[in-house]
Amino acid sequence: MRRHAPGRSFADVGCMWNIDGGIAFLAEECGATAVTGLDVMGPTPAYEAEHQRRSSAVRFVRGDLHDPGAIAEVGNHDVVWCAGVLYHAPHPVLTLERLRSITRELLILGTATIPEVPGLEGACVFYPALSDTGRQVYEPVDSVLRHGISTPFDPGQEYGNWWWGITPSALRGLLEATGFEVIETLDHHFHRTVLARPVAG
Repeated sequence: MRRHAPGRSFADVGCMWNIDGGIAFLAEECGATAVTGLDVMGPTPAYEAEHQRRSSAVRFVRGDLHDPGAIAEVGNHDVVWCAGVLYHAPHPVLTLERLRSITRELLILGTATIPEVPGLEGACVFYPALSDTGRQVYEPVDSVLRHGISTPFDPGQEYGNWWWGITPSALRGLLEATGFEVIETLDHHFHRTVLARPVAG
């Protein structure tokens, strides 16, 4: 954040769930010129209180990243941050295409990943297709509830479900297929943060 937000416009896609706009506020604090947050859920009381406390200029858009109208309202930004979203999206290629459409200079993408599958470069696991026995392999070691893994897939949860187990090679392939070039990766257990820049064409 301190490297990439100063002097640039900044968008945080998925800015509410469990963080209440914290990344957007940090970008503003670090010197971003304009900050926009996007989420399908409305602003939380914690966000509203912090926005007021800071006399913040962060702009919030309630909408779905996959909705062209929401994308138009968010507009283009130099830096786009999106963490904890991709594996909750039923159509990750579309998700990345939408992110590409609003990213001028840099995408910072954080996502849960699974280990590589030996002999299957670019593999993903489609969690909704797993049986009860199949889901046990992917159950987390902690007590956090993960819809679609800890519990059976529930269509009523929509984006609350975990849809995809994405290997690092699949993540790179998805990014390259949607017009990004990976320039840096940071790994932490079963989580990867990728810095990628949009490429022409």
